[in-house]
Amino acid sequence: MKNLTIIACVCIGFMLIIGINSCQHGQCEAGETSNSGENSHNQGKNCLNCHIADGEGEGCFTVAGTVYNNSLLAAYTIATIKLYTGPNGTGSLVTTLETDSRGNFYTGSAVSFKSHLYPSVTDANGQTIYMAAGISTGACNSCHNISQDKIYVK
Repeated sequence: MKNLTIIACVCIGFMLIIGINSCQHGQCEAGETSNSGENSHNQGKNCLNCHIADGEGEGCFTVAGTVYNNSLLAAYTIATIKLYTGPNGTGSLVTTLETDSRGNFYTGSAVSFKSHLYPSVTDANGQTIYMAAGISTGACNSCHNISQDKIYVK
């Protein structure tokens, strides 16, 4: 009976340790930043549905989305996304992201949307499209491809 009690205590202790290590409770390690040639998944989906604290995605993202070609049918894999503090590339440059092999861009680095940021998308030929409105969230695909056109290059 004594051995059974010891085994039960060890098993309960082990389960508590496993549970504590796997449970995030609102905390999340910063996710990686996209790079050309890298491979991701779920084009066009809202990445921040999963890549958040307690989400199913590996690591948390602060900014993420997908860029398409001008036909809006295929991902564009050679784009650069920049976030500025002012419209049309004015103000300070906050961050620069590259699309990966699926047209997705993402970062887990800290980005403050306190006073809105203004995105731009540049294609491989250097043509840039500026988003006229400021954004207050990095969940780009939460609007684009849903209530707004997909993010695209010309």
